[in-house]
Amino acid sequence: MESLKGRVVIVTGAARGLGRDYARFFSQDGANVVLADVNDVDAAAAEASALGSRCIGISADVTDRSSVKALMARTRLEFGRLDILVNNAGLWRGLNEAGLLQCPDGVWDQAWAVNVTGTLRCYQAAVPLMIEGGWGRVINISSMASRSGGNPYGLTKNAVEHMTSGMAREVGRHGITVNCIAPGISAFEAAASQLPNADAIVAGNAVQRMGTSRDLYTAIAYLCSPQASWVTGQTLRVDGGAGIG
Repeated sequence: MESLKGRVVIVTGAARGLGRDYARFFSQDGANVVLADVNDVDAAAAEASALGSRCIGISADVTDRSSVKALMARTRLEFGRLDILVNNAGLWRGLNEAGLLQCPDGVWDQAWAVNVTGTLRCYQAAVPLMIEGGWGRVINISSMASRSGGNPYGLTKNAVEHMTSGMAREVGRHGITVNCIAPGISAFEAAASQLPNADAIVAGNAVQRMGTSRDLYTAIAYLCSPQASWVTGQTLRVDGGAGIG
């Protein structure tokens, strides 16, 4: 996408899965990418760099304020600015199976720390860099599960959607938009050992196929484009029509 050329992007949770693919796609579209993760991200960064743009990997824990601050400082040092933040880091394993009654404290606390607090920490640290440049895009990641009140993972993602609206109102006057995508079942999320009902969920979609990382990235790229400059505070459901009447 032409409008992404030369942009500086941070993708959290980029060592593997969807985040790793987002980094590759941004690089293909000409953006410089910082891949951030608590896991080793060097291989993913090299893979993204090979596709055309400058991409670097930085070890970062989104739940730790000092770690996030260091991530932003390194980004500024390497690239001079920050244009786009994709808050992709998240935890869901163990939450869907537990339900509310039996959800272990450690699983609950860690999921809220990463999915909600981590999203907030990165937003708080990224916005000052965007204000300096007079432009910015923050993309939060929710889930189709946000509609389920009995799903602990969905509750964290529902909170992310609500935060998105508040963030957008705070920073719109600075030329920054904040939006959210809510993916449906995607290739990385639908491992049979973790989501044994994936086929049934896909069968209930209006578009009866599993989503891809490219489907999700296309929505992200749109929200970062000039065509979406008056779109903010929104959650775009990219789920094949899951749950529609």
